[in-house]
This record gives sequence, structure tokens and C-alpha cells, in this order.
Amino acid sequence: MAATTRRWAWAAVFLVLVGVVRAAPSDALQQEDFEIVEESAAGERDEKFFVAILKISPDQCTTNDATRNLGTCLPASDCTSTGGVSSGSCAKGFGACCIAQRTCSQSTSYNNTYFVNPGYTGSDTGTGACMLTVNRVNNNICQVRLDFLDLELEQPDVDGNCNVDFLTVTGGTSTVPRICGSNTGQHMYVDVDPNGGALKVTVDRSTASTVNRSWNIKVTQIACNSQYRAPSGCLQYYTETSGYVESFNFDNAAPADGIGTRQIANQDYGICVEMADGYCGIIWERNTTVGDNSFTVSGNVPGTDPTLIGTAAAGSTGAACTTDYVIIPGGVDNNQNSEDRFCGLGFPDSVTSTMKPFVLYVHTDADEAIDVANRGFNLQYRQITDC
Repeated sequence: MAATTRRWAWAAVFLVLVGVVRAAPSDALQQEDFEIVEESAAGERDEKFFVAILKISPDQCTTNDATRNLGTCLPASDCTSTGGVSSGSCAKGFGACCIAQRTCSQSTSYNNTYFVNPGYTGSDTGTGACMLTVNRVNNNICQVRLDFLDLELEQPDVDGNCNVDFLTVTGGTSTVPRICGSNTGQHMYVDVDPNGGALKVTVDRSTASTVNRSWNIKVTQIACNSQYRAPSGCLQYYTETSGYVESFNFDNAAPADGIGTRQIANQDYGICVEMADGYCGIIWERNTTVGDNSFTVSGNVPGTDPTLIGTAAAGSTGAACTTDYVIIPGGVDNNQNSEDRFCGLGFPDSVTSTMKPFVLYVHTDADEAIDVANRGFNLQYRQITDC
């Protein structure tokens, strides 16, 4: 991440050098890494003791933790005093790669902060709003990415509304939908004003919840000129030439009560795929590896012939899709029908688009009551060169 303002940390280093001080106090460190603050002679052998202050830049570093693999390079004492966890070294061994871990009613000014529930890794039994305040590390931050390494909350109600437990993000310049349920492995990009106020990430917990709640959310700040910045309007962003995307809280399994829905109401966002060099189009298909319910976004699952669920025969397109649907701009199905809107309980064998940028839009309305036992969608994509 490029920085316009450098906030240095300092660590005292005691060096013993014999003879003349050369270009660098140590072969492993450069002269600009140090500020010599004290020098004294020691005995008749012309030895000199130097007390140097090592400048440690709070740059990104790689930790020894298998899950929380990115940290911030800090003096070990600074890491401890700010509530972090040291995991590996940095700055040529003089710094600690600090895992910045925060929980309710705390704030962070570090990149790669991990927002966890109280008592993580155990389940959370608290109630009320648990908020993390994210302050930008400098005035060159235009985006924040949230990676849900773990996010397990109460499911939506029978109408698809998240009104028991839910996650909200405020303070950004882009609209972020409220989500709940099981979203481990999902992510979000949030646009922010480089000169604006703090971003607030909040998990609201109700006494009515019946699940073992837990969360571990990695918060990454992205520079305005970073190659990793997602295009504006993309709540989710994928950079691989192939992969899969899924709606929030998707699971092939039926809702626990059998009559509710896993699909969340009031969703409007874009899922973008970066077009790789040499590629000109993208193909979308049902991800059959997750089960027959990989595209069930509108309609009554128990009231439909189970042999049709997931297939084009149980789906609808175009003007027939008015409540819950996905949009693939410039879409052409495997029968060469030009369609860009898809809904129902099934998806064509394939939908191809050469319209740029590559994007899939998601819309659900405010009432999922008639959409019984819907799971949402899980679609595969692959970029193509033969357009």
C-alpha cells in the first residue's frame, strides 16, 4: 500500500563497533535506518559504543499465523501496548509482525486489523451493538476491504429480513447491504472518502438469537492508486480467470424451519470480475458441485417438481423477473437467446457475455415470504478468449 504520510516507530539498538564507522552501522541495515544519538569511547582499544535509534516503518508484514497471515511491523512493545499479538519478526529482525486484533467498542489506525467477537475463538453470548471504528492510516485511502474469515450470525426471518443478528457498515461513500446468517468466506469492498470520517463496522446482536455467533473480519485499507482497488460500484471483486460467486448466506441445505428462506431481502449490489489480459468474454454456469439448489432465487421450492429444481425449465428470464433476480449485461444463453435478467428456481446451462466490464448485479425485494426455502445462488464463471 502506498503511503503519503510515514509514521515511524522507534526502537533502541546498542552497537559495539571497532575502529572507524563505515557507511552503515551494520551490514544488514542501511544508514538511513538509524539515528545515532550517543557515542562514547570504551577503553584503550579504540572501541566505541553507539546507542542508535532504529526507525521501524509500520509496513505490512507476513505473520506466522495460518489464518491471520498479514500484520503491521511495529516495535514489540508497541504491539503489546496497543492490544496486538506478536507473530513473527520484521525490519530485519528488530521489529515484531503485529496482529492488530480488536473487538467491541475499540478502534484501529492499522492496516490488516482483525475484528473479532468477544472471547474469540469461543462463541459470543453478548447483546447489543459491537462496533469497530476504522481510522484511515493516511489520506491516500479510497477503499476498505472486509474479508469474513469467520462470520456466523442468526439466520434471516421467514421474510428474509435480518432483524435478529446482523452486520452493517456505515461511514463509507458506497451503499453496503445489511447481512446476516452464515457468510464465512465472503468479502466486501467499501468506498471511502480519503478526507472523510471513520468507517464503522457493526455487528448487532439480539437476545432472541439461537445460534453460536462468532466473527473474525479482516479489515484491509486500500490506497487510492493501488492496483488492488476494486472498480467503483463493485461490492465484491474477483481477479481470477475462473471461480465462483454466491449470494450472502447461500447454502444448498434447506432453512432449519423448512419454510423460511436463506435468501436475504433488500439486496442491491454488483459482483465484478477483472478482465484478464487476452480474454474477451465470460461464461456463467450453475455450480452443480454444491447441489441442485445452486440457483433458487424466487418461487416455492417445496411446491416445485424436485427433478426440475436448478434447471432452465424451473427458471424464468427477462420481463418475468420482477422481484428477485440477477442481471448479466449482454447475456446470451446456450440456446442463443439474448437475455440479461434471470430468476426462478433454475438457471440456463450457460450464459455468455462479452460486455465490459464483467459484472453480475443482484437484486432482492423487501418481501421473501412467498419465496419458500430459497437458498439464493452459487454460480461458476470462467473467462474466455474465443469471442
